[in-house]
Amino acid sequence: MSTKTIKLYNVLVDLKVDRAVAEEAVESILSKEEAFQTLVTKEDLHRQTKWIVGTFLAVALGQIAVLTGIMTLILGAHI
Repeated sequence: MSTKTIKLYNVLVDLKVDRAVAEEAVESILSKEEAFQTLVTKEDLHRQTKWIVGTFLAVALGQIAVLTGIMTLILGAHI
């Protein structure tokens, strides 16, 4: 637990909150470090979105190239 959560626990205990309830309440609070590890930032979302769009475009262009090649073979054989 961080210093702030320990202080909160002590305040809750001083206010006559049951120790088990106080401990459970304090454990449910994310520290700044835990938040950075578990929550997503705007930068993370932006980076992920760019990766998804780039992958989609690469796959789409690859499919267009393959289909163009197949159609050229099919139509070229009949001409």
